[in-house]
Amino acid sequence: MRKISFVLMVAILIIGGALMSVKALNESKSVTEKSVRMLWLGASVGKAWELSKWHERMKVDLVRFETVDVYAFDKTEALKEIIIRPQRKFRLTRSYLKGFFFPLPKKPNILIIKECAAYFPGDLEMYEALISSWVLQCKNAGIKPVLSTVVPVTQEHDKSRPGRLKGILVYNDWIKKFSAENSILCLDFESVLRISEDNRSLNPEFSSGDGLHLNSRAYVLLDEYLRDQITLK
Repeated sequence: MRKISFVLMVAILIIGGALMSVKALNESKSVTEKSVRMLWLGASVGKAWELSKWHERMKVDLVRFETVDVYAFDKTEALKEIIIRPQRKFRLTRSYLKGFFFPLPKKPNILIIKECAAYFPGDLEMYEALISSWVLQCKNAGIKPVLSTVVPVTQEHDKSRPGRLKGILVYNDWIKKFSAENSILCLDFESVLRISEDNRSLNPEFSSGDGLHLNSRAYVLLDEYLRDQITLK
């Protein structure tokens, strides 16, 4: 019975995939070969930001964003799969089978690594080692790595999660120093959304209400900041 169910599932995927592949191929033609492929490796911010539509909002035709969501600080496994593109790691799953009906995923030109405030406080020494390793792996694979600071939390949020804001700021200071020493672009999201240089907590005006996640006003600012950084760098 299980074999029959599996065969039926594969048959449905083949039929549905054939139909979807036509649409995918047509959409892919709209992206020129000259487009810069940017991949956002992060968590909730990339998804809520709707980066796949960023080029439309900002009218930057030669940039295309893809997001890969990993809800943990350690993104090693996801990075491995990105680096081996256009190959794909075998998994007997529905999403893997559907992938046969779409263009093979291309290796990005630029990979932005973004960590979430929820992972702090944490093992800073391990975080630093992971970031250093990922940067080296990207460079060896011909991918330009871009790092970023972590968006801080509000002071009110920090009261319920003692040490979170301090852990974020220590990490941000390190990531900026590491980026400068290794000639890597660092997107300083903290500087865009904090209250001030002296008060580096998240401005409550940009909080969705929990002091951790962002609202639409914040994403408008981040849209503009990202455009300026891409244009200038």
